[in-house]
Amino acid sequence: MVYRIKYVSHPHVGDKWCIYPCYDFTHGLCDSLENITHSLCTLEFEIRRDLYYWILEECEVFRPQVWEYSRMNLSNTVISKRKLMQLVVDKHVEGWDDPRLPTIMGLRRKGYTATAINRFCDLMSVTRRGNENFVNISLLENCLRQELDITSDRAMGVVDPVVLRLTNLTGPLVFQAPLQPKNTVKGNYQVTLTPTVYVERKDIKDNDKEQFGILEGRHVGLKYAGQVLIKEIIRKEGKVVEVVGEHVGQRTEKAKGFMHWISPVDSIDCTLRLFDNIISAYNPNESKNLIDIINPNSLTLIKNAKVNKAAV
Repeated sequence: MVYRIKYVSHPHVGDKWCIYPCYDFTHGLCDSLENITHSLCTLEFEIRRDLYYWILEECEVFRPQVWEYSRMNLSNTVISKRKLMQLVVDKHVEGWDDPRLPTIMGLRRKGYTATAINRFCDLMSVTRRGNENFVNISLLENCLRQELDITSDRAMGVVDPVVLRLTNLTGPLVFQAPLQPKNTVKGNYQVTLTPTVYVERKDIKDNDKEQFGILEGRHVGLKYAGQVLIKEIIRKEGKVVEVVGEHVGQRTEKAKGFMHWISPVDSIDCTLRLFDNIISAYNPNESKNLIDIINPNSLTLIKNAKVNKAAV
């Protein structure tokens, strides 16, 4: 069986007939020659199963078992090699290892492990319900989050730092923080509370209706370092430039939330790359033009973040 194609458009090929084996001819023979025991395909290939078997029987060679099943479609991303190629070639992403892509290199750069991916596949299982079903990508992310929760070391940092000045603190205080809260065998690392520390800007609140966060007159917790009484929030042209407070240590009353923080002696400056879904549409097939549904805010650069030295 052959498929004949006449090339006339490419100036270097000419107008002679070129003969190529068709997909159905090569698929089964390649599987057989490579000793593939099971050829797993998606449902659209089900109608070609008889042809797959017929070629192998006529050639009297080893015949793998064919099994068709539903495609695993993830929301807000693309799985198609053609569409992935378009994103890379047209430079909508940084390359094949871009963390926004569901490639092996991309997933690895994003922190995914084989265990997390296998966990996701186990949860999804295998179905024959059709190729149009989509799985929310948050399920894949949750599989990774569950694994990292019990395997990864911790270190605090702030994305958008604001100075918190502790007026009653004259020298540094050292506290112990667990490397892995759910695995105490891993031990601790030190965090240093100094008269000036950095807190997260988004933790600063404007009114009492917001239940947790930094607010004047409120006791808030600094993770692993006791509580702070907020005395004043200093603003300049409407923007918070400094928070003033007093360190009061441990209290019997529960604080209104515990904040991530970091001191200048523990921190280094870093640039953060915050990744979001590359496709804005839940179902990427809803648009014929891939460009129309690319998320323009899928990558955000934060250049003035602070992260603990222990994370480097």
